[in-house]
Amino acid sequence: MSFRTRLVSIVGLAAVAAAVTVAGVVAPPASADDTLHPLAAIGSIESIAVEYTDGDDRPGLHIVGWAGDLNQPGSNGDASEPVGLELYLPGAGGSKTTLAWAENWLFDYPRPDIAARYGLGPNQGFEVHALAPQTGPVTVCLRLYSFYTYPESTSGLSCATVNVPAARPAYHPVLTGAARVGSTLSVALSSPSGGSDSYSWGSYQTVGTSAPNPHNWWNPGPAGTSFTTTLDLIGHSVHALVRTVLPGIVIEQSSADLQVTAPILSSERVASTDRYATSVAASQKAHPDGSAAVPVAYIASGGDFPDALSAGAAAAKLHGTLLLTPPSGLDTRVAAELVRLHPARIVVVGGTMALSDQVVTDLRALPFATTVDRISGADRYAVSRQVVADAFGASIPDLYLVTGAAFPDALAAAAAAASTGRAVLLTDGRAGALDPGTATALQNWGTTHVTIVGGPASVSTGIESSLGGAGIAVTRAAGADRFGTAAALARTFVSHTAYFVNGLMFPDALSTAVLAASQPGPLLLTLGYCAPTASFSGFVDSHATHAVIVGGPAVQDYQVLDYGC
Repeated sequence: MSFRTRLVSIVGLAAVAAAVTVAGVVAPPASADDTLHPLAAIGSIESIAVEYTDGDDRPGLHIVGWAGDLNQPGSNGDASEPVGLELYLPGAGGSKTTLAWAENWLFDYPRPDIAARYGLGPNQGFEVHALAPQTGPVTVCLRLYSFYTYPESTSGLSCATVNVPAARPAYHPVLTGAARVGSTLSVALSSPSGGSDSYSWGSYQTVGTSAPNPHNWWNPGPAGTSFTTTLDLIGHSVHALVRTVLPGIVIEQSSADLQVTAPILSSERVASTDRYATSVAASQKAHPDGSAAVPVAYIASGGDFPDALSAGAAAAKLHGTLLLTPPSGLDTRVAAELVRLHPARIVVVGGTMALSDQVVTDLRALPFATTVDRISGADRYAVSRQVVADAFGASIPDLYLVTGAAFPDALAAAAAAASTGRAVLLTDGRAGALDPGTATALQNWGTTHVTIVGGPASVSTGIESSLGGAGIAVTRAAGADRFGTAAALARTFVSHTAYFVNGLMFPDALSTAVLAASQPGPLLLTLGYCAPTASFSGFVDSHATHAVIVGGPAVQDYQVLDYGC
């Protein structure tokens, strides 16, 4: 139930208006809720400006002020503090016509000056926008109501009058500049206003924006006649507000909205109907010439992520491909892609729990001569070591080390490895030290440098210390979360292309390493319907201009790169 509905519904409280009055304070009746307290309302309308938006000549009223209850000094505007304001037009005989209500976030603006002066909570300010009911003089009054009080409301705390012009001013703000993020926008009036003009900038529907809504009187946006758009504004509408002070009136006009676009010059999508068909689409994109046989094809389960992570970098190293199939048998579309590419060798990654013997049987039944090998081990970490050794040989001076317990960081590492010719090795990142199997492998390969992908929650500081103790130099690429980590890794090399995958699911993203082998670039993560600012930042810092969206619209929305989140 809204505050207004509740206010109307509790009309029974009006019947207690004749309750006993002590020292000028109305006491609640004996039957009233014992949580009620007398209302001691204070407040004021501080300013009313006449406002116009772009393309709409109807005048509006921008009303700013404050209010509070001295007997309930907590913060306004939240569910635990059910208070609100009504702004109304006074009429004959005490009648009133509601102009607007201010509840929740409309009555929750910081007013430290009021809080300090009256001992109230911090958020006593309100800000309301409403269409002007008429031109000419308009008087607006304020009342406060609270469901903690008896009586619930009081009228006429403050009134103010504004003279609404009969027509919109001839001058108006004109916005110029490009929509692409990083561009500088400028605003100017179409003709002199004859008053004192000030300029600010704002945006709508933003999260954490550096340009607050300019109508927020308590926290105005950046001032000045120019503004440079930032990554956190991608997909949101930016506009300028011109505030003109004239004798007896303040006019506020907003410019046209300009939607900020991502710094992407071109884009494409690699996708198909499901994870298996998407892996085929990625293979076809990476190897368009079917007449040129690929040296090797890796087959991994599409039902889980660990085996495919090391296999993607291995396939890139050997100029091969990676295809996904269900554990029970070879997908017919994958079989057709193998026939097209006729690899000299096929590597099945994982034991029979990952891919059944039926998959091997199906592969050996393909109508071309090939060798089919299975790489398996006691666990995902043993499989990863064998895949790396099989593809990269006895000397591996440099590699990426990632946790095998989760996929996001490893996905980014696989694309980076494919782009730079390095290996991806899985480890149990939760362990307090490097496990003996991984330590022995690194020693045997003569590894001198490892890039850990992910923060300490992904790969522990104990593992990092173990590497250092073994004489291995360590670099850590990490961010505040999976999105930040992928972006941090993207900044470690320069590329024309970047790949965007859904950071909440792995199947389609597993194929990205094959794409990155043919067209190098970092992997960045989205939420499926928008891309975090960190991902756009990684895109810019890697110097990429071309974006490849991996996965169909069920995985990543058509507008996934149009909006920041």
